[in-house]
Amino acid sequence: MNTLYIVGTPIGNLKDITFRAVETLQKVDFIACENTAHTIVLLKQYKINKPLVSYHKFSERQKSNEIIERILAGESCALVSDAGMPAISDPGAILVREAIDKGIKVESVPGVSAITTAISISGLDYIGFSFLGFLPEKDKDKRTILSNFKESLYPLVLYVAPHDLEKISQFLLKELGDRKVTAVKELTKIYETVYETSLSNFEIDNTKGEFVLIIHPAEKKELEDGEIIELIKQELQKGRTKKETVSYLSRKYNINKNRIYQLTL
Repeated sequence: MNTLYIVGTPIGNLKDITFRAVETLQKVDFIACENTAHTIVLLKQYKINKPLVSYHKFSERQKSNEIIERILAGESCALVSDAGMPAISDPGAILVREAIDKGIKVESVPGVSAITTAISISGLDYIGFSFLGFLPEKDKDKRTILSNFKESLYPLVLYVAPHDLEKISQFLLKELGDRKVTAVKELTKIYETVYETSLSNFEIDNTKGEFVLIIHPAEKKELEDGEIIELIKQELQKGRTKKETVSYLSRKYNINKNRIYQLTL
């Protein structure tokens, strides 16, 4: 069957590729990639010789149509990005969507991801996180995105280019307030490093390489009884029932329900 394969590739160390990924790249008719020169290095490492098609964010729409036509004509294609999984903060989503719309089989050949790799060596103990990828260029667009996560109980994970580190950290401090930060750079490479710092004291001694920033949730102080009573009054005035108020405040401020209930009475 004519298939579009979404193939995960190493994010640094060329040995971090699966047997299945190598087999897939060997059997397809052609490979769509962000940067042909970058992909050739990986293919040479595993003695793979296949025709390459350039597919980057500036040519996604046009190239997607060309690739779809070739697959419909009987060829199979592997889509790779420069590092990690395609379509995750990298080109690919448009091609995948068009392939699905045309009835083409899309098969994932998963591999390493900078998101999960960074989380795994950070020592964070949360049941989840919010991945924001690369923030937009304009401050107003950044602000719109961050406004949805200010009260999140989970870490925020961002990709940041080295030349944007200082600007992004200052912007985050202004918008989110001071928070702990785990910054991870050069994942799986020789100079892989984990920095534990804060937004107000953000100092990285060597900013070379791609970074993953993990912004910790805001630390919530223990509320006094008087403060909780005021919150209860506010919610009751909004029309919530006592039961709804107890449940809502317990969830939002991580307060024992029995304590809120007693203060409600």
